[in-house]
Amino acid sequence: MPSLSIVIPVYEAEAYLAGCLRTIVGGGDRLEVVVVDDCSPDGSRAVAERFAAEDPRIRVVSTPENAGSGPARNFGLTQATGDYVWFVDGDDELKPGAVERVLAAVEGPNRPDVVLVQHEKVRDTGAVEIGELADLAARSPADPAGFTLAEWPRIVDYTHTPWTKVSRREFLTGIDLGFPAGWYTDIPWTYGLLRRAERIAVVTECCYQWRQRAGSSITRTRDDRHFDVFTQWQRVWDDFEDVDDQGIRVALFNHMVWHLLLVIGNTERVDPKKRREFFRRTSELYRRYHPGPDAWRPADGVTGLKQRLLAARAYLGYEALRQVYRLARRVRHSEAKGRGPASSAAEAASDDAAERPAESTVPAGTRVAGG
Repeated sequence: MPSLSIVIPVYEAEAYLAGCLRTIVGGGDRLEVVVVDDCSPDGSRAVAERFAAEDPRIRVVSTPENAGSGPARNFGLTQATGDYVWFVDGDDELKPGAVERVLAAVEGPNRPDVVLVQHEKVRDTGAVEIGELADLAARSPADPAGFTLAEWPRIVDYTHTPWTKVSRREFLTGIDLGFPAGWYTDIPWTYGLLRRAERIAVVTECCYQWRQRAGSSITRTRDDRHFDVFTQWQRVWDDFEDVDDQGIRVALFNHMVWHLLLVIGNTERVDPKKRREFFRRTSELYRRYHPGPDAWRPADGVTGLKQRLLAARAYLGYEALRQVYRLARRVRHSEAKGRGPASSAAEAASDDAAERPAESTVPAGTRVAGG
């Protein structure tokens, strides 16, 4: 039995899959690779079969019909035989030594149910951003080598992507936790996983490279399916209905509010004509699951103002704040141009950082009462 199964759902990844597989196959003989062809219309399957013909650790399977990455991962899990399972996207890559670091983390008598791994994001501009896991671990109130969600609730602030989690297969199949259909399916899967894990560990060395390419990510695609995010967050709260731990509920609420404000604030996701409805539904979840003023208070600054506008269901105030911010940014950019090329370049870089989707996984500045 292999120690690690890497499951790769594949759809229109022909241009990137070979690069992904090359970073995996150097991980030694203790792994297997299950490539799940989700009825991809391009040459992705041919790429996978070419690698499989030369490497017995690689198998290629197919879903009966295209259903999305979530159901494809579910199917891949049924085909996996390793002690642990790692879901990897076909257009991303593993960092050198990633498999070895993961296997080292799961060895020993106290094997974790879940291992969280550090990642980096590489934008199509070439800019590299390091994930926050190491910073979170440095502030952890628990032992990063083994803890539960109750012992470290703010770990929910780490990205809810499946490729930052390596799960013990027997544990994962035993809790019967699958990915639902639709967009943002990572959300209920991640938090369902963390609440059920009896032992979680972290690997703070970078293991995964997320390649964010223009047009290849839902974070940069305008589509009504972004409204699926409400269904997925409601699934989380339904799952946590019997969880009374205030620390967990506060941390989860804090992260949800941050995430929904991130989505609505991204003009590449939500159609401006539908932003009012998105705001209304965000406000509904905010008011429904607010843990109370004694447990959670809005952040300082602009973030806190947005949170207060949600509480008041004040969409016009929120939109006015957005417009003021955009106007201030244009003024700064205009002033930078007047100061000359060097200043203009610096301001342009700053503006680009503000304009593009803020993919930080840590809600900044929110105050948790008593913490």
